[in-house]
Amino acid sequence: MLLGRCNRCGAPLVLRAFGRWNPDGTITVKPYGHGLRVSFIEQGELTALLDGISSSIGYPIDKIVVEGERKANGGSVDEMLSKMRGLVRSIAHSAIGVPFAEKIITDVAIGLGHGRSEVLEHKRGKLLRVRISEPYSAALATGDLLGTYEAHFLMTAVASWQAEGDSLVITIEKDHDGMTWEEPARLALKKMPTFPGHVEFERCGRCDVPLEMTRTVSWNTNRGIIINNDSGLRQVMIIVETINAVIGELTWELGETIPDMVREAEQAYIASVMVGTELEGTAETYAQLLSDMTVFGQGNPVEVTKEGVLLTVRVDNPFCEPLIAGRIAGLYQAVEKVETNVIWSPGTNGYTVVQAWPV
Repeated sequence: MLLGRCNRCGAPLVLRAFGRWNPDGTITVKPYGHGLRVSFIEQGELTALLDGISSSIGYPIDKIVVEGERKANGGSVDEMLSKMRGLVRSIAHSAIGVPFAEKIITDVAIGLGHGRSEVLEHKRGKLLRVRISEPYSAALATGDLLGTYEAHFLMTAVASWQAEGDSLVITIEKDHDGMTWEEPARLALKKMPTFPGHVEFERCGRCDVPLEMTRTVSWNTNRGIIINNDSGLRQVMIIVETINAVIGELTWELGETIPDMVREAEQAYIASVMVGTELEGTAETYAQLLSDMTVFGQGNPVEVTKEGVLLTVRVDNPFCEPLIAGRIAGLYQAVEKVETNVIWSPGTNGYTVVQAWPV
């Protein structure tokens, strides 16, 4: 269905169906996404983020992550479904429509690089048991599925999950009718202001996906994974608003130090990936290292300057400020081979300014 490929550039049809690459460094969801953003990120970054926070605070955060992703993803799915006509949503709930909806959901997950799903058991609107091969994250995948199922059937459910080798078995069971959350206002999806941009892509004449995208990454739809052709590392597509909502949930539950923990984990990850890199520490080098941000929907690095040892980067429409700050600091650490300080401005005005320098 959505796993066919463009016969000209080879991009999965799920990209054509749901993604729009914009000249401002963002990728937005169409047709019912109502401005929701998606971006590509390395799976290792997500793992480093969650493991780094757990290590810093001294205990697992899986349940908080599941809850945050459940609310954020459920909110985004409910928002998309609410844009459809009531008849369409009613059909999707019907005995005839549910298998069709299941197929769309599993195909989309494969296209996003979230692993390959198999429905083991389903009692419509009551119970769902799914096996995911090579899940991108146990906690995030569980939250994704829980939120999606709740939004689809307009109910509140509970989830459990169990690792089985390289697979994850998730069980969703109905608790009661209606989507109910504690303090839902704090999980409301925050739409970020955007600056116009002038990024130009060479696009496929058939599906409109940037050719840089299909040159840079490859989809293995048999496994449900995306691989970066240059680094060989696995990448996934995430909804920008949900990853920020999960960080917000962690901050609410664990304190205001969480954004800097996110930055620290990302900085360490990027620096470790780039161990052995031999590059000249010029503004041009850093601009080149950040140049893939636009095609990955992470924002638009419009200014990169270096005065002495101080690196300054302005990113318009950042997808996640702590992750961007951590990435720039990690690049600086790897290129300059020094321990690195970093500060960043909040992106509430549609941009962030990141500065990095030696400790």
